[in-house]
Amino acid sequence: MWKHAKAGVDDIGLGIRSWRTWSMLAWNDVRRRYRRSALGQFWLTLSMAVMIGGMGFVYSQLFEIDVSTYLPYIAVSFVVWGTISAIVVESCNALSEGEHLLRHMYLPKSVFACRIIARNLIVVAHNLIIIPIVFVVFGVGINANLLWLAVGVFLLIVNGFWIGIFLAIVCARFRDIPQIVASIMQVVFFVTPVMFLPQQLAARRITALRWNPFANMLELIRDPILGVMPSNWALISCGTTALVGFLLVVPFLGRFAARSIYWL
Repeated sequence: MWKHAKAGVDDIGLGIRSWRTWSMLAWNDVRRRYRRSALGQFWLTLSMAVMIGGMGFVYSQLFEIDVSTYLPYIAVSFVVWGTISAIVVESCNALSEGEHLLRHMYLPKSVFACRIIARNLIVVAHNLIIIPIVFVVFGVGINANLLWLAVGVFLLIVNGFWIGIFLAIVCARFRDIPQIVASIMQVVFFVTPVMFLPQQLAARRITALRWNPFANMLELIRDPILGVMPSNWALISCGTTALVGFLLVVPFLGRFAARSIYWL
């Protein structure tokens, strides 16, 4: 157990120190996706803006919510949810994407979890342009609660890191898991307050929503941007998830990292 834990810690430490490798891979992933495109990476922003604008006006009418309240809410929610969902889904193929590298050189497996996180942080940096535009149009201000955003981003990275390592190794061994994860995330989307406001639910359903880890992660990042302090429950839940996840995934990584190359 301790031997595996030490091997896992060594892999993670070396992976984080290899920041030049995973940052270069992340930038190349984004560039390659939109190579020879006139707008390049800003197609990500344009497609997200069109979806937010269309759904914001339509669903504000369906839910009978003032569009000046609803559209800023889903603008932030969609940008944040897109990042959370992409990290989870893309982590399933993290090692498969790096197969050509792993077969020719030694790299710590945690490098590929870092690559997925860095790639999606680059994407969200483009999409963040949408939020201040929406806020200016609808007169939404910011306040000191925005400082809590740093805590939310940190916990997103930590949770995304251990989830990415776990899924990358498991999905390298069992190739049906990525499809299962993608399907689960589609279902989770509809039970997470992305398109609807938590206040629209009955009290009993709001209580049940607290046990949705994705809802807590979403709240921890979305609420500070909207000028609201995240709840203590969301902070404790995401912090506990990060701690327990790391304690479990470190020995798991140490035990199976070396074997994963034979599963590719």
